[in-house]
Amino acid sequence: MPKLLFVIGLTTLLAFSACGGGNDPFKEDGGGASAGAAAPALTATVKGKITFEGTPPEMKKIVTSSDPGCKNSDLANEAIIVSDGGLENVIVYVSKGLEGKKFPKPTEQKVLDQKGCHYVPHALTLQTGQELKIVNSDETTHNIHAWAEVNSPFNESQSSKGVETIKTFDKEEVLLPVRCDVHNWMNAFIGVFTNPSNAVSGKGGAYEFKIPAGEYEITAEHEKLGKQTQMVTVAENGSADLNFTFKAAN
Repeated sequence: MPKLLFVIGLTTLLAFSACGGGNDPFKEDGGGASAGAAAPALTATVKGKITFEGTPPEMKKIVTSSDPGCKNSDLANEAIIVSDGGLENVIVYVSKGLEGKKFPKPTEQKVLDQKGCHYVPHALTLQTGQELKIVNSDETTHNIHAWAEVNSPFNESQSSKGVETIKTFDKEEVLLPVRCDVHNWMNAFIGVFTNPSNAVSGKGGAYEFKIPAGEYEITAEHEKLGKQTQMVTVAENGSADLNFTFKAAN
């Protein structure tokens, strides 16, 4: 009889385990060791305008005749672009408030094109681990020189039209400059973040991005005019307007 009870007890225990009873540390049910916290929902919006105060500097024309492959007679310096009173190419991002939050890596590629012997776009943002596709669309040789200080720098040639290079960055870094050593007027700027709550101001200085509800420090950063910070509180499914003003450099 004791032997029979032992067999019955062992059989019951095995059946209970097979049915998922007990605490399985490898089961991804939200409480196990391998389970990760869900990403905060991007239910709120921060938007606004980056205004330029003062007289915009003249966009000086760039002479590209040194390279016949640079077929762009309208190329001008893009360091400060003002349209409808707004400053373009300002990177706006969360500088405090999302620490420790995890967000999935986007599957969408960001593209940095070398077209008409200048970078398009002039400024962009992406997440850590997100692919950046760098393309040569010109009938000439370019090289991509990323002057990273936090991430690993790189300097690679693209010798002909249609060549593509895929890169990723694994650490946050703002502003990360990219230049072409073949054409010294070519430059672009990248903001790398661990979250998707960031944007680049476009026509008229407008920007907008999604964010979880909460209180945050927001930074607006420009390659020539520095950076500014403001606090903002945004409610669930709400929207907050946050404007910045940059003045002409003395």
